[in-house]
Formats: sequence, C-alpha cells, structure tokens
Amino acid sequence: MNKLPVYKTEGIIIRTADLGELDRLISIYTKGYGKILVRAISARKKESKLKGFLQNFTYARFSLAKSRTIDIVTDVEVINGFSYLHNHLNNLCCAFYFSELIDKLIAGPEMDENVWRLILRAFEVLDEPGKNLSQIRGLFEDKFLEFLGHPTLAMRGKETKMQKLNYLQNLAGGKIRSFKFLGQCGME
Repeated sequence: MNKLPVYKTEGIIIRTADLGELDRLISIYTKGYGKILVRAISARKKESKLKGFLQNFTYARFSLAKSRTIDIVTDVEVINGFSYLHNHLNNLCCAFYFSELIDKLIAGPEMDENVWRLILRAFEVLDEPGKNLSQIRGLFEDKFLEFLGHPTLAMRGKETKMQKLNYLQNLAGGKIRSFKFLGQCGME
C-alpha cells in the first residue's frame, strides 16, 4: 500500500461536524492554505490520540495526509487552546460568530496573509480578559469584509442592526445563525 504524502500547516479550527460513527470533519483556517476541510478518522473513539485536540477555536500545527478526496489529520500539536475564550460565554459567543462568518464568506482554500493575521489576532484578543467585545466585533467585521473585497459596514454608513445583519447574510448566502447568541450576550 502506498503511503499518502504528508504536509504540515498551522491553523485555527473554525468548525467541526461529526461524520459517521467515529470520524469528524474539521474546517480549519490555515496560515499556508487558507480555509481547508479535513477528516479526522476515528477521532471520536475514547482512545483516539486526537480526541482532545480537535476542539473549535484551537490554534495548532496540523500534520495532514493528502488523499484523493479529503485530506486526513494524522497529528496535532496545540499552540494555543484559548482557554479564557472557552470559559467565558460572551467571548465564546463572539468566537462562534467570527467562525461562522469565516466559514460562510470564504469559499475554499485560498491563502491570504492579511485574513490569516486578522483571524489569529481576533482569537488572541478574545482570549484576553476585559476587552470591549462589541468594539472588537465591529472592527473584525469591517477588516474582514475589507480584506475579502466587500464594502465594509462602516463604508455603508448609518444602518440599523437588522440592515447590517441582512447585508452580512446576503454576502454569506444564507442565515448567520450565531448572530442570535450575540444578542443573548448583549452584543447585538
């Protein structure tokens, strides 16, 4: 049997989904490739070596095996687990919102250094106590849209929150479900 070629990259897990009984699909925004979708085989087994390392909003170095369909996670080395973010509801709500925007507005693997630095910095800031999350959210939305080549919310002028949400949802091609969490956390 031929061995699959392995490559390494670092990235932040922006979404996970169960696949079959034991596998997990993972969407990662990476430094070297942009947004990629990978498969972690048997990651949900109790004794899996990857089990605790494949959580949303984990910044890690990934070893990935190239395959014909979807690349496979072979190893993970956590760089930053963002523990403060995971333990504070408002920060977590913001992280889910950012990750949904990233997942819906970036179609596929296209490396962009500006987007990578913005995403990494956003998660680093969300992992710090005492930050103004509403301000961080607005700055992230505007810079993210600017880097993707869309008119920013600031450029669009005075709009209601609903008009801004509709604009983002139109760009995303559908509902942004995590937006409701921002309201529950006092950040809409």
